[in-house]
Amino acid sequence: MWADQAAIRAGIAKSAGGRMRLRAPPTDDLLLYAIAACVLQRRKLIIEKYSSMEEIMRECNSMAGRLDVWKLLDDAHDLVVNLHDKI
Repeated sequence: MWADQAAIRAGIAKSAGGRMRLRAPPTDDLLLYAIAACVLQRRKLIIEKYSSMEEIMRECNSMAGRLDVWKLLDDAHDLVVNLHDKI
């Protein structure tokens, strides 16, 4: 993600197999997008299983060490691409 930001600021586009990847606008809110992506990955479980804020916070804290970091960063990148202009 940080590399994406640097490449965008420098005007360098990445290509994978001849097609251009959607470029995320530069943002300093990476942590916010990563947290949102993390919660989105677990939203169904959180909605169905937990009823209090304390239980939700406990689940979020227990996610540490169990997350697929690359998937999380891809999801955060997608959030930036899709939501950056709307926020």
